[in-house]
Amino acid sequence: MKLNREQIIKLSKNLMFELTEDEIDNILKEFETFNHQVMGFQTIDTTEVEPMVYPFENPTTFLRDDEEVSELSLEAVLLNAPESVDEYFVVPKVVD
Repeated sequence: MKLNREQIIKLSKNLMFELTEDEIDNILKEFETFNHQVMGFQTIDTTEVEPMVYPFENPTTFLRDDEEVSELSLEAVLLNAPESVDEYFVVPKVVD
């Protein structure tokens, strides 16, 4: 995959970032390095490697079951909200 200056500029505008020319050059340079490293994976011979669904030979048993410890009431959750309507937080619009 090749990333070009126009794609970076378009993406930065979509994300509402203001990038300088130096920052764009740096992103291009870093992406080229990253892309080169990722392409190195294509050279690894995996013909004798058995596909895995789980990355460990034995399932992990150190994870605990999720247990509800405490629950906040709706009133407590909304208590520090600058503004709320019914059961919802009111936040400023950030996307047109």
